[in-house]
Amino acid sequence: MTGPKKYCYFNGKIIPFSQAKISVDDLGVTRGYGVFDVSKSYEDGKVFLLDAHVNRFFHSAETIGLLPPMSKKTLARIIQTLLKKNGGGEAQVRVVMTGGAPVDGLRFNKKKPTIFILIEPFIPFPHSVYKNGTKLMTHEFQRAFPRAKTTNYITAVSLQEERVKTKAIEILFVSRGFVREASTSNVFIVKGNNVITPYEGILLGITRDFVLKLAKPLYHIEERNIRTEELFSADEVFLTATNKEIVPIVNIDGKKIGNGKVGKNTKQLMHLFREKTGPSSIQLL
Repeated sequence: MTGPKKYCYFNGKIIPFSQAKISVDDLGVTRGYGVFDVSKSYEDGKVFLLDAHVNRFFHSAETIGLLPPMSKKTLARIIQTLLKKNGGGEAQVRVVMTGGAPVDGLRFNKKKPTIFILIEPFIPFPHSVYKNGTKLMTHEFQRAFPRAKTTNYITAVSLQEERVKTKAIEILFVSRGFVREASTSNVFIVKGNNVITPYEGILLGITRDFVLKLAKPLYHIEERNIRTEELFSADEVFLTATNKEIVPIVNIDGKKIGNGKVGKNTKQLMHLFREKTGPSSIQLL
């Protein structure tokens, strides 16, 4: 779906996107109280790993005290119905839920959240990102509620000018000498036959978990803390995310990673991932 957004789901109904309105006193607006999840459909019109995304959305909601107003099965059905109504094909699906209208400023009615689903055009990174690799910048930060995908992206948004200035594709968060996660991605390093990724203090990405399953028969897998010095001495570094798949990283903070080229192990995992998803507008090596 490459055209404009046509329909969205809003509080129980599928309506034209232009008619969806959120109240100015919604807790998502006044207090930043909400969760979301982003999934992706491919050219066949099916959302990849949909059940896993729905499960994570429910987990995020539970973590901060929100209660989705439908079952997991119903949410999955609504997503596929909405995607089809918007023309199907390759698209990005965004599910958002907030506390809704406040009861007395901070308290809210769990039975009346605000929930909406958007079908967004999918815009892939340029082919050069996957062919030649790309850059990261680091920033000292540790997210609150790391196991929940909350709507609080203040740090990431405020750093966008700096990110663009440094020509970095993402911001990699580090905390007290340890690597955590990127602002919208998980990070992996490769050292010899070891594929290593952080586990503590991060959001457990759906694509992250899928890549771990792909890598397990071929590599020694380690989910553990990664010191920043390990990051810079790694043979290869790559990111994983729903809307990025696997992105090779060849430079961090101006320092070359490995030989400065996309590594053979990253290439292998990129191709294995593509075999599972089918055709995509993301052009690989």
